[in-house]
Amino acid sequence: MLLLVLPWDAEADASAEWWYLRRWLASEARAVFGEVQVVSKLPAKPPDDAEATLVLSSCRVLIGRKSLRGMREELAASSREGGSGAVYATDLTTTGPEASSDLFTLADFERAETAWLAADSTNAAGLPSGEATSPAALLSTAAAARLASGDRTPGPRAGLCYEFIDYYGGERADVLPLLPERLGAESSVLEIGCGRGATSALIKQRFGCRVVGIELNPEAAKAAEAHLDRVIHGDVQTVEPGEQFDAIVAFELFEHLTDGQAFLERAAGWLRPGGRMVFSVPNVGHYSVVEDLIAGRWDYIPMGLLCATHVRFFTRRTLEDWLHAAGFDRYRIDAQTTPLPERIEALPESFAPDRESLTTAGFYVSIFV
Repeated sequence: MLLLVLPWDAEADASAEWWYLRRWLASEARAVFGEVQVVSKLPAKPPDDAEATLVLSSCRVLIGRKSLRGMREELAASSREGGSGAVYATDLTTTGPEASSDLFTLADFERAETAWLAADSTNAAGLPSGEATSPAALLSTAAAARLASGDRTPGPRAGLCYEFIDYYGGERADVLPLLPERLGAESSVLEIGCGRGATSALIKQRFGCRVVGIELNPEAAKAAEAHLDRVIHGDVQTVEPGEQFDAIVAFELFEHLTDGQAFLERAAGWLRPGGRMVFSVPNVGHYSVVEDLIAGRWDYIPMGLLCATHVRFFTRRTLEDWLHAAGFDRYRIDAQTTPLPERIEALPESFAPDRESLTTAGFYVSIFV
């Protein structure tokens, strides 16, 4: 049996995205270890029937069966040779050519994982100082007990993992140039899906304006109250702020709404004359999704272009048709671009590829009323 230590709090418990990852992790672990028991904290003493303990640093860590299998084999070999009883996974965000890059699809991770494992990256001499804080550690019963008492155990690396960004704590400084420069002390801004309020706090600091937030996750909404002038907890498709704003911002929102067009029309009524709405949506025409479809794949992940909670998908043309149907004629769409891999650049012209769409991970949309 594998004991899976997955940090879990009330905010994670209210997040459909982290529940999706939790179930996916448990499924991957069962494929390797059979029975899996999930706990939120490392116990002082692991269960007697635990073969090993997998400790993740947060509820945002993705690690698959291929890496888990390699870590299990390395742990067994290390134990036979009198090793430390600890094996770690390297975080994709800190190593290799993909370091600090976004994870677009599950296939992206699998390609990186295959390359990393094939390169024989195991560090048999043990991890350098500080590496014991890897996002994922597979521990023997003795090593798990030592960790529970506060002692870290160095060990080799034999797997790859990926830690998603803090979904509710992200700060989106990229929105600032899109907001009206005239915003000031007499202005008010609404952020829809404000999380814990990091972006709203940034807007408030930059423009000195009043900021209101709407947030579905009750724990994130509670945390946002420390940064915003007012926080409304609830589903944006049903709540009413009861006031008007000079600007409204929403990041990666509309793809989660069952009737985004109806909401867009309603939200326009929350803007003062001359106001502006700025939002962003992912582009389903990005090369990573197109490449997956060619390979017969469409894998949901907790965050990204194929987030498990997306119910609507957009391209530039979809957006334009959608905006016109909602009655908006004054708008601007800006692409969020990424480089094309050589294998995509090499597509023959007979495919008639839309290279602009293939390079676009998402769109900023500015609506002027």
